[in-house]
Amino acid sequence: MPEQYQLAGIVHGLRWIADGDYLHHRLAAHGPLSEVGNVVHYLVGDPVEETFDDFVALGRTLRDNGRFPVARPLLQIAGLRLLQWHCSPHALISPEVVPFRPHRGILLIVEEPTDGRSNDWLQWLHAEHFPALLATPGTAGAWTFGSSAGWSHIPRGWRNDHQYITVVYLDGDPLTTTAALAPLVEERWRSRAVRPVFAGPLRTMINWEAWP
Repeated sequence: MPEQYQLAGIVHGLRWIADGDYLHHRLAAHGPLSEVGNVVHYLVGDPVEETFDDFVALGRTLRDNGRFPVARPLLQIAGLRLLQWHCSPHALISPEVVPFRPHRGILLIVEEPTDGRSNDWLQWLHAEHFPALLATPGTAGAWTFGSSAGWSHIPRGWRNDHQYITVVYLDGDPLTTTAALAPLVEERWRSRAVRPVFAGPLRTMINWEAWP
């Protein structure tokens, strides 16, 4: 919603949708997140905690004013820290700006560590996995986020269990590109350092079509 950009820490907001054929191209889907149909992603800068508090309060105000005419069940909400950022060589941009580059959709990957923090696995992602993944045509870049213990307080209802979320930004057809990436994505789980919770394509929202 446009009003959210009045908050000091809101840097960028994105939304992606899984419908139609997207529901049948998932590489993993377990638990409540198997019902994912919409994903909303905000990049937040300082003051982080104040922004989250203001964000929750603004959401209540907008809801009371009828700005959310379609009520969807909330499957998960969390505040994560950016851990890694990478870009595809053919994207011709720096890794720091990948989410701001127009893209047709994403491959969303949600994972949980099986035993504490997976430092060796994260290093493997950085050194081997992402260079191979982002050499694939149709990819633009990838950002990986992880749970943070740096909160003085966590808003009620927010997830605080450890989790990794990777967003692979796609400038090719999301369904075709996800199929091409599938063997590489499945390599992430062979070491059993993490378990997959969700992995699947979503299309980029067309703003005007989604306006209430």
